[in-house]
Amino acid sequence: MSDHEHRWTTDSTHPTSEGVVTYQRCRCGEHRVALSPPITQARAVTRSRRGR
Repeated sequence: MSDHEHRWTTDSTHPTSEGVVTYQRCRCGEHRVALSPPITQARAVTRSRRGR
């Protein structure tokens, strides 16, 4: 491992059932794979207008 602050650039991202996988690299030659958990989407709540 090098003794500098890495500047990660993204090579590619891929949605998976576990979240989004991101492949990144630094100018020094280091590589890493990051996993972002899936984002839970809120559901819209609708109200019935009956009885008005």
